[in-house]
Amino acid sequence: MRVLIFIGFIFSSLSWAQDLPNPLTLKDVVKIANKYNFDQKQQQLNIDKSKLKLNDWESQYDTRATLDLELANRSEYSSGTNNSHGFVYLKKTLYDQNIEIGKDTQLESIGNANLSFQQLQQNKIINIMRSFFDIILADMSYETALEKLAMSAIREGRVKDDYDIQQASEVELLEKQTNTQISQIQRIKTESKQIQTRANLAQLLNINYEQRPDDVVKPDFKKLLEKKLAEFEHYQKQLTNNPKLKQLEQSLKSIKRQISQEKDNLGIVLSSNARLGEQAYQRDKNGKWRLGINLSMPFGTDSKQDNKISQLQIQAKQQQLQIEQHQQSLIGMALDYYLKLKSLQQIHKALIIELDYRDLYLEKARANYELEIKSDIGNAMVNYTDSEKKLAENEFDYVITLMQLHYLIGEDYEV
Repeated sequence: MRVLIFIGFIFSSLSWAQDLPNPLTLKDVVKIANKYNFDQKQQQLNIDKSKLKLNDWESQYDTRATLDLELANRSEYSSGTNNSHGFVYLKKTLYDQNIEIGKDTQLESIGNANLSFQQLQQNKIINIMRSFFDIILADMSYETALEKLAMSAIREGRVKDDYDIQQASEVELLEKQTNTQISQIQRIKTESKQIQTRANLAQLLNINYEQRPDDVVKPDFKKLLEKKLAEFEHYQKQLTNNPKLKQLEQSLKSIKRQISQEKDNLGIVLSSNARLGEQAYQRDKNGKWRLGINLSMPFGTDSKQDNKISQLQIQAKQQQLQIEQHQQSLIGMALDYYLKLKSLQQIHKALIIELDYRDLYLEKARANYELEIKSDIGNAMVNYTDSEKKLAENEFDYVITLMQLHYLIGEDYEV
């Protein structure tokens, strides 16, 4: 971990300091990810923008007031007559079919943005968890590499002692020295992996790398893997709740509603108006106020409207095809996840047995070593650590796959 500080300078200008719990748990990471998720914040701004556009449509129903002041003379036979006036005009649209269509379309846009927001959040959590698990696996690989290096160094030392008393050849010594260097290279690679995985997590969390998670807590998923999975039919029935499918179906409903609205759209605009004020000319005849209701509706056919309906009908067909394609792909994806989970559960059982075997073998090797009986304790330690890593990797894969399956059927799932 000696070179970790160097990487911090790369990220210091791209992120900010964030005090992380030390050691860091998976729940801590997910909490921080939700708090500092730039993608979600960007999507939230898009939602806010869409809501403002909806307000623009609704504001067209607001009462509008204008002031009209004029100082003028009017020619009346041979003399000039004062024709000045001062009026306040009030106008309010009571109903406009085009505005209503625009509002419905904007509401659909907001609904789609909200569903996209949910999917962004789920994808972010999956990526964060993967990155967190990568750190744990990198640390376990580093421990294995250290054990292999120690074992190679011990063997080299033994051969060196034999070489010094001419009990071993130079070829044997060079062989052991080469093995030690190979183990050293592997240790360096695993140390680099530790740096890389922590850098990835820091970037995903949008935090200053100087506040990187040095120590992480390995979560225990043993009980989760021992829990029996529901039958595949259980998940298949719930595929109708898939967020993307619901989004596609909602869009199709919106398009069909737009088609219906456009067919019934006669361009009707109903508005009210009022005029309040004074005028110098014919004051008694015109009075101080006027009130009225206006109805406007275009006559004849509208080729632009017909073309819009045709375009919407094509969109509806395209949307229906997307729904059918997505429905088919959902079944395949759900089945893949389910079969993978079943396989990972079986592998978990096998790895538990393997780890028990490695543990017993290590104890035997350690006992023989203490009794100064020939022992391969080095290999036993390496094999045990390697089995631990395989078991952890299998557990992490299971958790990620299980979350993906639940997200697929529209369920929020926490481990």
